[in-house]
Amino acid sequence: MSSGSIDRATTGCKGLDKMLHGGFLHGRNILLSGGAGIGKTTLAVQFICEGARNDETSMYVTLEESKEKLYADMHELHLDIAELEKTGNFLLIGGPLAVITQSMKNVNANVHHLIKEIEEIVKEKNVKRLVLDSLNLFLMLLETEEERRTALAMLCNTLSSLGVTALLLTETKEGSLELSTYGIEEFITDGVIALYRVRQGAKFIPGIAIKKMRGTNHDKEIRLFKITENGVVVYPDQTMFTDI
Repeated sequence: MSSGSIDRATTGCKGLDKMLHGGFLHGRNILLSGGAGIGKTTLAVQFICEGARNDETSMYVTLEESKEKLYADMHELHLDIAELEKTGNFLLIGGPLAVITQSMKNVNANVHHLIKEIEEIVKEKNVKRLVLDSLNLFLMLLETEEERRTALAMLCNTLSSLGVTALLLTETKEGSLELSTYGIEEFITDGVIALYRVRQGAKFIPGIAIKKMRGTNHDKEIRLFKITENGVVVYPDQTMFTDI
């Protein structure tokens, strides 16, 4: 079977779909990496809205921003998630990090409790798409690399076993070529999409690259993108010529 004939989860961004040869494989977990303010949340909301519009129950879990702030930010980009939520196809869970940190005596257990809570909602609502924003905050509650690796593997395995296609957002330092905070995330997840800002003269040019995608072929170049009034637009035929 060719990659083009496989049923895929379209991302809500046509240019990215072209880079992915049609979209994400269903049931995969994808790391979405980039610096602050580069467009990770916008792209993630587009992915969730695309699912909701296609009658796939989709869930956005935010560990930092309030629901109200996310509504306002996305409304400016004509992504009316408040209206989508009314349809029942869109679920927004805001600020559960406060619940996790109430008892710091057993953080490891609380992180596993969050995974269990997500699993129960996914089963109850038949969720097909999920965004976790952000993986940095999720993993920072754990003290050792072994605990982080175990928790992330548990999260990814749980979501995959339930057939959920997931975007896991992680923030990297500005100007860094690293793909994650702890250096383990890119090895555990099924795929990695990196957003960059590259200085060209007096300007910083945004670029997007698919660094890894198990089970399918994909575009290997760094492509240009920009954030417009309608969200992230990727230009799959425009290559960024850099030394990255």
